[in-house]
Amino acid sequence: MKEGLLFAIWLLLGGLIGGLSYVNPNHFTSPDSTYYLAFAGWLVGLDGNRYGHVSTGWDGTFPLGYPLLIGLLARATGLSLLVASKVLNVGLVGIFLLIWRRRLGARRAVWVGSVLLLGGFVRILTYTWSEWAFLILLLEWAWFIGHQTTLPTYATTTRLLVLTMCLFLLRYVGGYVVIVYGLHALWTYARGAYGQPGRDVFRQRIGPDALYGLVSVGFMLGYFYLNALLTPSAYGGERFYETAETLGDKLLLIAIALPNELLLLRDYIIGEPSSLVWLGLFMQLGLGIWGWRIISDKRATLPGELPTERAMLNWLLLSAGVYLAILFIMRLFSPFNGPNARLMAPITLPFLWLLAQYISRWTNVISRRQLGFWWTILLLCSWLQLLPQVDLLGKLGLGR
Repeated sequence: MKEGLLFAIWLLLGGLIGGLSYVNPNHFTSPDSTYYLAFAGWLVGLDGNRYGHVSTGWDGTFPLGYPLLIGLLARATGLSLLVASKVLNVGLVGIFLLIWRRRLGARRAVWVGSVLLLGGFVRILTYTWSEWAFLILLLEWAWFIGHQTTLPTYATTTRLLVLTMCLFLLRYVGGYVVIVYGLHALWTYARGAYGQPGRDVFRQRIGPDALYGLVSVGFMLGYFYLNALLTPSAYGGERFYETAETLGDKLLLIAIALPNELLLLRDYIIGEPSSLVWLGLFMQLGLGIWGWRIISDKRATLPGELPTERAMLNWLLLSAGVYLAILFIMRLFSPFNGPNARLMAPITLPFLWLLAQYISRWTNVISRRQLGFWWTILLLCSWLQLLPQVDLLGKLGLGR
C-alpha cells in the first residue's frame, strides 16, 4: 500500500513537471535556464543556443554541475536539451524517493516525499534550474552531518568534502556549508563536545577540519581561477555594481522574504495583485486551526524528539542563519532578484523535510491518518502557487 503511494507521488510529480512544462509558453524556463541549456550544449556538442542564450565556449555564469548532467542525459538518450532537463528533474525525484524509502521505510518516506507536492516546490522542480539537484545534496549533507555521533575523522571528513564540492558545482553559493562547518568547529573548540573538553576536541579534530577547510576552499578558488583563465571573469561576468537601491530597500526585501516563506498557498510578489495572496492566507489560517485541533487533542501521543533530530535541527538553524546572512551581504553588492521562493528553498525545504520525518514517527494511527487527510487538502490548496506569479490576469486572458 505505502509502496504504491510512494510510486503515485513520483507519477504525480512527473505528470505535473511534464504537463506544466508543456502548457507553459516558455516551458518553465527563465533567463537562467537559457544559460544552463547553452552551456550544456557546448559541453557535449549539441545545439543549446536555440533557447535564447548563445554559448561560444566555457561559461562561468553558473557552475558546471547542472549543465553537465543535462548534456550527458541528452547525449545518452537522444532527447533535446530542454526535454532532457525536465526528464532529469523527474529522475532526480525518483532517486530522492528511493533514498528516503531505503532509510526510513516506505510509510515514512511518503510523508517526506509529499513535501515536494507543495505548489512552491512543484514550481522549482518544473523549472530548468539547478536548485532541485542542489537541494537533494543539501538534505544529504544535513542527514550525514546530523547523524555523526563522534568527532570528525578523516574518513567522515572525506565524505563531507565530496558533498561540499558537489554542492558548489551545482550552485556557487553551495560553498556556504564550509562556513557552517567552520563555525560549528570553532564552537566545539571553545565549549567541548561529546563529553570532552575543548582542548581534547581541538587536538582530535583539527587535522580532519584543516583537511576539509583547505581542500574545500582550494577547490573553489581553483574553479574561479579556471573561470578567469577561460573567460573574462572569475565568476561569470559583472555581478557586483551599485544600484539605486538604498539599504532600507534591501532590508525590506529580506523582511518580506522571511514571512513570505510561511505563505505555503500563495507567495506575495511586490507590485503584483494580492487577491490570491489574501485568499491563500485565509485558507491557510483556516487549515492551520483545523490542523492544530487534530494535533492538540492527541499531543500527548506525539513522539519524543530523537537526538539525531535535535542535532539536525541545530545544524539547520545554523545553516539557515549563515545562508540568509550571505544572501543579504551579496544583495548589498549584487542586484540579483530579491529573496524569493527559489532562493529561500535551501532554508524552507530542510525544515519541512525534518518536520515530515518527525510526524511520520507518530504511532497514533488514527490521528496520523487524520493529519494525512488535512495535509492532502493543504497540498492541493497550495497549487494556487502554480498559477502565474506575474501578470496573472493577462496570462489568463482576463486583462484589458
